[in-house]
This record gives sequence, C-alpha cells and structure tokens, in this order.
Amino acid sequence: MAIPIIPVGKTNPNQPQAPMKYYPRAVQSGVIDLETLSQQISESTTLTEADCQAVIISLVQTVSKALENGQIVRLGHLGSFQISVKGSGSATPEEVNASHVTSSSILYRPGVRFKSMLKKLHYIRKKS
Repeated sequence: MAIPIIPVGKTNPNQPQAPMKYYPRAVQSGVIDLETLSQQISESTTLTEADCQAVIISLVQTVSKALENGQIVRLGHLGSFQISVKGSGSATPEEVNASHVTSSSILYRPGVRFKSMLKKLHYIRKKS
C-alpha cells in the first residue's frame, strides 16, 4: 500500500519576500491502539490477547526504568532508545550541573528492518 502525501506550502523565514515552496507531507490513515495491536499479535502467535497486552505494558515499564537509569535500550530489529538532554551554556565545564538541563527527550533510532522498510515505501498524492 502507498503512503498518501499532500503538498504543504512554507515560506523561508530568512527570506519572507521569496515565493512560497511546497513540500510533501505524509497523511496518516488512522491509528492503531494497544487493544488492536495486541489482537493482531495474538493472531500470529500462540499468545492470548491479554498476554500480548501484558508484555507490551511490561516492555514500556522496563524500558522506562532502564532509560531513567541512564542506559541505552537496544531492542534488536525494533531499534534503540536513549535519553537526550538540552541545556543552558556555562563559561567553564566545572560550572555545568543538573540545574543547567532545560529539557529532555527520548531519542529513537530504528532498527535494520524498519530502515529497510522505509527504503521500500511508495507514495501517492492524495486527491483534495
């Protein structure tokens, strides 16, 4: 199946008088929730839907704890997760401390299967 795209116009903030350029944006075709994901996994395994939900919920909790402990979490073909921080600058390395952290986020790096899937995607322009 092809990924639908639509054109989205953007102006260059550094050159506001320049003509607008249009870029492709993927259009989402829906959402899959935990229950549906668990049902689909259970249909292709010997696990029950409840077992699948329990594993997914436990995976999220376990990955969260590992990230809180500063670990990188590598999940094979799924990819890896790690914490990234942004902060304010200091004049010397000695001045840097926890109060300089302004935000944090989780970095996700897709695994080999996801990367190869991305290379094989097809796109079609969605009709207005």
